[in-house]
Amino acid sequence: MEAALKRILTPKTSLDMLRDIEQARSEKRPYSICFIGVNGVGKSTNLSKVCFWLLQNNYKILIAACDTFRSGAVEQLRVHARNLRALQTSGEGQVELFERGYGKDSAGIAKDAIGYAAMHHFDVVLIDTAGRMQDNEPLMRALSKLVSVNQPDKIIFVGEALVGNEAVDQLTKFNQALKDFSGLQNPRHIDGMILTKFDTIDDKVGAALSMTYITGQPIYFVGTGQTYTDLKNLKVSHVVHSLLKK
Repeated sequence: MEAALKRILTPKTSLDMLRDIEQARSEKRPYSICFIGVNGVGKSTNLSKVCFWLLQNNYKILIAACDTFRSGAVEQLRVHARNLRALQTSGEGQVELFERGYGKDSAGIAKDAIGYAAMHHFDVVLIDTAGRMQDNEPLMRALSKLVSVNQPDKIIFVGEALVGNEAVDQLTKFNQALKDFSGLQNPRHIDGMILTKFDTIDDKVGAALSMTYITGQPIYFVGTGQTYTDLKNLKVSHVVHSLLKK
């Protein structure tokens, strides 16, 4: 049983995002990561945590504000960018926000951001998207368009570990929508996950197991708090131990 659980949770592909970014740099292009998920799971906060981690590795980062629906979304990213800049005491890391306001086409903003990043030699583009419920077809079509037009290097699903099976339903339907509405012969799918509120769910680590098993995709990080440093790698042995304890 322990071996089977470890096999499910152990990533089948490399989680070495830094190596992938270096590969993109050698190709003289920015590496793009798109963050998706339902409303209120903390996409912007977790995008900022990933940004902090990349800044620690001395990358030049452009945050693309592509949530053009939620009032205050752009301002929230502005605050994060300002805070992240204030934390930069040394090193070569830089962060800038690319914004075009509200009510615009998010796919177009992402495209412009990636073009701007290429022109100004940014290493990474972090694309923030509007939260949307998995059954809202117009918004899922818009997300699929953003992905199809821009072909981000990674599509990261941000979900709450707390909601367990609901997160699995969200993940499955997001994946299905990317496939159904892409209009492409080889549609994209979610490449990995960030599970939030992982510090509060000792009895619900099964969500991590279900989400990995159903998608076959890895958990890149787990969120364990509110500060920029509260982003950890998933410890497979810890999850397996918690599951077998029951």
